[in-house]
Amino acid sequence: MKWNWGTKLMIAMAAFMVMVIIFVVLMMRESVSLVERDYYPKGQTHQELIDKKVNAGSIGNEIDLVKKDGKLLLVFPEKFNPALISGTVHMYHRIDDTMDLFTELESNSDGAFDVSVTGLTGRYIAKIDWSYEGTAYYVEKSVDLP
Repeated sequence: MKWNWGTKLMIAMAAFMVMVIIFVVLMMRESVSLVERDYYPKGQTHQELIDKKVNAGSIGNEIDLVKKDGKLLLVFPEKFNPALISGTVHMYHRIDDTMDLFTELESNSDGAFDVSVTGLTGRYIAKIDWSYEGTAYYVEKSVDLP
C-alpha cells in the first residue's frame, strides 16, 4: 500500500502527540524535592541569616565536628559557656530531603554537644543555628558520614 503525504503527516503528528503525552505523564510522576518547602518566607528573613553568619565569622567559625561512636560531637570554642548555648542543628542531605535530621542542641558532661547520626550515611551539611547571651550565630560545616 502506498501512502500519500497527508497520511504520513498525520502519522507523524500522532506519534509526536503520543510522545508528548508520555513525557508529561513521566514528569508528573517525578518527585520534586525543594531545598526549602517554605522558601518564600525564608527569603524574606534572609538578612537575619546574613547577620548570623557575620557574627559567626567574627569568632572565626571555630566549631569543630568530631565523628565518634555513631554520634557527631559539636565542640564550641572554650570562651562559650555550654550551659548558655541554645539552638538547633539541621543535618542537611543534598540529594534526598527525607534523609535530613533536625535536632536541638543538648550539651553532654564534657561541654560538647551530641548529635546522634546513627543510620545516616553520605555527605551532609551541618547547619548549626545557635545563640549565646542574646547574640545569634549560624555556621555550616560539611561532614562525611560512614
